[in-house]
Amino acid sequence: MATGIGVADAVIQKFDQFKLKKAGDIKIITLKIDGKSVVIDQEYPKSTSWESFHADQLGGALETEPRYVLLDHDYTTTDGRPADKIILVSWIPDTAPVMKKMKYAGTKEAVKGALQGIAINLNATDMAESALSEIEAACKKI
Repeated sequence: MATGIGVADAVIQKFDQFKLKKAGDIKIITLKIDGKSVVIDQEYPKSTSWESFHADQLGGALETEPRYVLLDHDYTTTDGRPADKIILVSWIPDTAPVMKKMKYAGTKEAVKGALQGIAINLNATDMAESALSEIEAACKKI
């Protein structure tokens, strides 16, 4: 389902820097739909853990607001090697208004298509689906 909403050039440029680790002190970027384009909502420094972002933002300010969340996730592989992946979490909570949920769900493919280099896509509708354990499991599955 196409919504006619595109991804802003500034988002693509920032993502290209982010995936190459040249975006500065950034670990998490939230994206939102503003009118007819996907734009950067906020950037969070490397000192921000997923657990604190998960509790403070997804469990707080964004509890009923959909967002696309880009995460540069560091983890340890099953054989003990350090690794990292760029993860796109489509945060579309069940508590969001229906029109917003439809708009974000319909625009997700445009976001994935515009941002080349995303390793893992997660769909999260509640806190349990966006927990660190789910992210770790997805990273180790590939």
